[in-house]
Amino acid sequence: KYWGTDTFVSEALTLEAIKALNHAKEYNQPFFLYMAHYAIHVPIDKDKRFYQKYIDKGLTPKEAAYAALIEGMDKSLGDLMDWLDKYTGERLASPYRELFHRAMSDPGNNWHRLIKSMYTDIDSRVLKKIFENFVIHAGLMDWPSRNAAGELGNGRAPWAVIIDPSFPCEMGCRGCGASIYGVRPYMEFDSLDEEIEARKGRGCHLFIFSGGNPLAREQETIALCNKHTDCVFAAFTPPRFITGELCADLLRVRNLFPAIQVDEDGADATRATALLRRYKLPFGVACRCTAENAERVATELYYDRVIATGAKFCWFFTCPAYGPEQPASLEQLEAIHRRVQEFRRSKPLLTLDFWDGPSPSAAAPQGGTA
Repeated sequence: KYWGTDTFVSEALTLEAIKALNHAKEYNQPFFLYMAHYAIHVPIDKDKRFYQKYIDKGLTPKEAAYAALIEGMDKSLGDLMDWLDKYTGERLASPYRELFHRAMSDPGNNWHRLIKSMYTDIDSRVLKKIFENFVIHAGLMDWPSRNAAGELGNGRAPWAVIIDPSFPCEMGCRGCGASIYGVRPYMEFDSLDEEIEARKGRGCHLFIFSGGNPLAREQETIALCNKHTDCVFAAFTPPRFITGELCADLLRVRNLFPAIQVDEDGADATRATALLRRYKLPFGVACRCTAENAERVATELYYDRVIATGAKFCWFFTCPAYGPEQPASLEQLEAIHRRVQEFRRSKPLLTLDFWDGPSPSAAAPQGGTA
């Protein structure tokens, strides 16, 4: 079709991609576009649309050809984002579109760097599962418009649900009220399965296992992931439970991501993160913020060390009832929160902080509604 014409291969691929998108739109079908440019790659052919201007700037022919390949790919991504802007403008809020634009087109943007690292660090089969479950099954793109329309009230599940399979756990956290409930048996597979099914029916596809150590019941957790392949699961776990056998299971199910409690055993956390990285699995870290470590966590040095491990997300537990240690003061929590807000704009790491009560971000209290 394009052979013998002046259409460069990057442009030809873009035209065909937009043709496929138009087809999906015409028939109101969901789509997944995997766009793999031949550029930038040998042989370094000249993209005549941009080549001459780089020659005019004094680059060598090879350098000019290489620069033209880069600009051609940037134009291709811009054309695809323009298509999304044109046809999803009513469904996707402006801040989301601007975020996607920056993440796609600005190599220095922290989200661009995070996404790029996922493509190099994570198994492609796991990446595909993440996209399917977050974007297609969970309808991530619909959340801004549904929220604006008031559709996310009591009639629907929130975007994520925290489940404590071992509630009340045995961590003995200072100030925790779980003890008043007395001893309660673990939630067995059937009970967990029923809870997940109920919330899936209301639109939730992200489940976070917390409380004690969810991966102590590894086979049961893996079985839930096997059954609910259209969901994403995260589990907070001490590093000692990250084993080669678990990593093999995680690579098989592709929808369970551990968050390693790095404050428990630093040396073993280093071993665990290296093992997960070797298997090309996505993972995060979790850190309790206490009065003792408040000046060290969520600092630039801390962020850089976490990123260097290969972690893709970090969860700071700032609620005072987490752990037996002396909780951080309100002033310390506010300082942590300000640092988190700052580094969210500059570091390639998805960061969450957990507030058990009113926070400077005006987030809802635990268990409350915004």
